[in-house]
Formats: sequence, structure tokens, C-alpha cells
Amino acid sequence: MNYLKNLFFLLITVFTFLTLSVSADTAKVTSLAYDDSSALVFIKTEGLEMVEKPVLKYTRLENPNRIYFDISDSVLIGAKQQLAFEKSNIKEIRLAQFSTNPNTVRAVITFEEGFDTSKVKLLNVNGNIIVKAETPALSNDYFNNIYDESPEQTSYSGITASSQIVQKTEIKPAQTENKNTAEVMNDIYKAFASSTLSNSDGKTYDSVVSIDISSDLKLRSKYFINGYYLKNGGLLVSGLGQMTAAKMFTLDSPKRVVIDLPNTYVDKRIRNKELNLCPDGSCKDSAKIGQFEYNKARIVVTTDKPEKFIPIYSSDSQSMFLINSDKLNHTSLVSSVANIQKAYVKKVSSKTGELILSFTTPIVHSIVRNDNSLTVYMFNVKSYNEPDLIKTLNGSQFKSMTLSLLPQIGVRADIKVKKDDIIQIAQSVDGKALRFTVTSQKNVKNSEPVIQTETEIKPKKPPIKNKVVLDPGHGGTDYGAIREGINEKDITLDLTQRVASILKSKGYKTAMTRTDDIYIGLQERCDFTETENPEIFVSIHVNSAVATDPYGIETHYYHEPSKELAEVIQKHLIQNIDTKDRGILKSKFYVINHTDVPAVLVETGFLSNPNERAELITEKRKQATAKAIAEGIIEYLKNNK
Repeated sequence: MNYLKNLFFLLITVFTFLTLSVSADTAKVTSLAYDDSSALVFIKTEGLEMVEKPVLKYTRLENPNRIYFDISDSVLIGAKQQLAFEKSNIKEIRLAQFSTNPNTVRAVITFEEGFDTSKVKLLNVNGNIIVKAETPALSNDYFNNIYDESPEQTSYSGITASSQIVQKTEIKPAQTENKNTAEVMNDIYKAFASSTLSNSDGKTYDSVVSIDISSDLKLRSKYFINGYYLKNGGLLVSGLGQMTAAKMFTLDSPKRVVIDLPNTYVDKRIRNKELNLCPDGSCKDSAKIGQFEYNKARIVVTTDKPEKFIPIYSSDSQSMFLINSDKLNHTSLVSSVANIQKAYVKKVSSKTGELILSFTTPIVHSIVRNDNSLTVYMFNVKSYNEPDLIKTLNGSQFKSMTLSLLPQIGVRADIKVKKDDIIQIAQSVDGKALRFTVTSQKNVKNSEPVIQTETEIKPKKPPIKNKVVLDPGHGGTDYGAIREGINEKDITLDLTQRVASILKSKGYKTAMTRTDDIYIGLQERCDFTETENPEIFVSIHVNSAVATDPYGIETHYYHEPSKELAEVIQKHLIQNIDTKDRGILKSKFYVINHTDVPAVLVETGFLSNPNERAELITEKRKQATAKAIAEGIIEYLKNNK
């Protein structure tokens, strides 16, 4: 009996200690998030003290190359967390409860060997910790794409997150009291700010689904949908990571509105469930969230009025609310009022222009794309300096942009664009800036005919016979895949120079998109090819995977005229190299999709496979690869005279 009594008092003491240890002054470390390039990692917290000096300190260690830092007076919610990355300077990040007396959470970040950890910055932004791995290649890492009309560059994102554990939401009975629109929208705004979709009163709704990510999940995406929330005829989708949306479109029979989320994975337990958006019977709208492709989610709302639905994005790009605009009381989206602080314009190239709008506080916004216009609703923006904006925009690609105030609060921006223009919109990590990038497309099929006089018509010159543009993948601060200190960019440059040398010795003309270790953008490579006017384009890369098992060679094409070139080069590679034939693949790599001449991308082996990696850096494998690619090019050109 005394034993049980002592045990009872011991349990009471422990419970009291744990309760007191998580005091009102203790911060909660809730989750990890990351951007597409792995240049930024976010440690989300609640109650972390705002420090006067936003740059935090850390300790550097070697063998392995890593840093660590402690978050004092804090507790980690849920189990320890871990993220592993591919094709990134950051290899792994771990969060764990280092001690409970005092409460301390420790973060340990492991980097690729050779990466200079003195370039890492830790920032306290609005009480959240941002880990920034600074390199010149990531000069735009302040922004994350939230809307993207450009074709996917790869079949999946170059980032892998594994063993990420998040707190599971307790599902409680639905609220029965009636709420007015303002209260409902206030609930939604609060949900935007909560990773668990709970309201400030601690209650949750039966329409909330929040799932643990199992430790064995391999997530080849930058966004993981783990929950949805139904209210007021709308659908709030929430998850982990960084959301990016594609252009919304409508379909008939039945009428429905569709929005795709590239590089997104949907938890299997919430896929393809028919969701009645109006349980009260006020509408017949329904929604489904599905895994449309391996790395693409699709949200479909079946409704009689698909043209009325708009997507609303949270200020942290973690959530999207899809709702009939007639039912939207946008004033309830306002938690903090923002003003447009400044506008910046930039001519990136002859085809591309860029506009950045900065705000005083993070904004909640909506993006609506039509054939000839782009409309952006900034719901909590109160005012802007019209004379300054006109002065900034004058003479730029965005000079026709108009801004107007919404009835109560908010600003509507309308930008004139063409149907075939490619639009990308990015948001800063602090939610205080939007970047609009508009790229015009030349020689796009199905565009409106242009009436020209005979003297104005300039027919495209025929390609230069026996000329080839060779494209060494990556370069400069874009390292590509990295394993054991071996960089993809170095192998691709070496291989391409060898191919060029062989072709020149046979009397063929060559041009390389880069001849040195420098960074070249994807569109720059396409522009270079257009200027050089070759017969064919060949891009050379080295493959990589999360697992170490995959090996072999594959050749990618996209447009049908490029298929023969892919087949011939793949045939010669397999004849010359003893490795697995992974075949030819139809893929939307940017450089082969945006090149007018037959174009292929060759993956010459897997840097992630230890055995193949050892071969890839040998003189024998390099020369055999270069010889095979050159022979394939020569055979194709001879067959197509």
C-alpha cells in the first residue's frame, strides 16, 4: 500500500512539474517548413520572444560539417522532427527537446562537406526562426513561388522531406451554434495562422482532417496537404511546406472549377472524398482533393457557377481558401491593415519584366488570371501612394497596371497581359512583398494572327547545317546534384567539352551555352540556342535520387520531332557503356520544351549510386559517354539531311 501511495505522489509531482514547465512564458516550437530550393528552412514557433537583434548565434562543428543552436525557454510540440534534403547545401535538419530543466529545444543542421557554414544566417522574423544558407545562386531566396504558369522543369521537385512528424489534431464534435458571415470568415482567418486548424477557443470542427506524416513517408514535393476545413460554402486547404498554384480553369459536363498544385502530395486518407460544401443545403456545390499526378495535387469544385470561385492565399502561403466570391465578406479577412509601401520594376530580359510590390505588413490575397488580364485582390491593404506608383510604373512593361480601392477595405490590381504570356508570382518569406514576373512568348502557336505588310514579314532563317548547341547542365553557383564532394556541374562541363571536341574533329559546328563554371539561367540557354540557330540542341546532366539503388542512363525529349534524336543518342550510350538502359522519357524539362529545334536532355548516370558515382568520374566512363553522345548526334544529322 505504501508503495502505491508513494507512486501516486510521484506521478502527481511529475505531472505538476510538466504542467509548470510549460508556462505562459515558454515558447512552443511547432514544426519545420522549407522552400523549394532548400535555401530557407523555417522553424515555426508560438510565443518566441521578439529580439532587438534579429540575427541569432550558432555554433559550428566539423566531421560532419554542421551547426547547432538552442532555442531557450521553449518546448517541442510532439515528437522530435527531422528533414532530409536532396540537391541542396543542407543535408539534414533535426529538432529535439534537448533539456526540460530548463526547457531548451536544440536544432542541428548538417551541410554538404565543403559548404562554408559561416555563410549561414539565423533570423528571428516575427517570432519564427529562419535558417538561410546563403549562396550567390540563391539570390532570389527571399521569395517563394506561389503562382506559376511555366511548365514543370522536372518530373518532381529536387527536395525530399522524410520523417517529419507533426502534432495530430483532436477531432471534436461540430459546433451547433449559428454564426454570421463575419464570424465565419474570422474563423477562417484564424485557421490561416494555425498549423492545426484549431480556433483560438481551443475547439476544432468535424470538417477538419489533420494527419500525422508517418516516419517512412518519402515526400518528393515541397507541399504536403494534410487537412481541409469546410465553412460558408468554401474549402480551406492546409498543409506543410510551401504552396504553389497553377492557373485555375473551368470544365463542363458537369460544370466545375479546377486548380492544380504542382510539387504537392496529398495524404491518402483525404484523397478523392466527396465534400459537400454546404451541409445546410444552401447550395449543391461539392469538392474533391486528389493526387492528379505523382507530384501534383488537383482540387475540383463541382458547381453551377464555376466562374464565381476565387482562390484566397494566406499571408504565409501555407493555406488556400477556395470560395464563391458572392459569399465572401472580405473585411473579415483583415487581421492587420497593410499599405503598399513601395514598387520596384525591372527589365529582366527582352521578353521578361518584373514588378515587386512591398507592404507594411503581411497580406492576404487572391489571384485571378484571364486571357488578357491578371487581377490580384489584396484584401487587407488600405492605401497606396498613387503618384509614386504611376511614376515608378511609367515606361515599364507594367505601365498599364491599374489599382482601385475595394468598397470597404482592400486594393484590386489589374495588369494587362497576353493570353500566351507566362506569369509567375512569388511571395516574400515574411509575407510583406509580392513579385510579379511576366514573360512574353515568341512564335507561339494558336496566337492571334498579326496583319503585316510584305516588307515587315521576316521569315525565320533555316537552321545552320551540321551545327549543334551543347548545354552543360547547371554551373557556377548552381551545383546540381552533390555527393561526397562531387558536383554535377563539373561532370557536365567536362562531358560537354569532350563531345564538342569530338564533333569538331569530324567537321561539325558546335556552340556551348557555357564554357566555364558560371551560372546560366534556363531562359538564357533557350535564348542562346535561338541566336545560334543550330539543327539540334543537346543538354547533358547527371541524375540523382533519394535512394542509392537506382542507376543507369536515360534520355528525355518533349516535342515529338525530338523523339528520334533521343532514341539514337540513347542507343549509342547503351552500346558504349555497361549500365542499365532506362530508356527514353517524355518530360517537360524547361530547356527542351522551350527550344524550337529538336532537343533532348541526357541523364548520363546516377551520382547518388555509389558504384556508378565511382565510374562517372573516371576517364574511361567520361570518354565513353562523350563518344556515344557524339556518335548519336552524327548519326541523327546524317539521317536527316
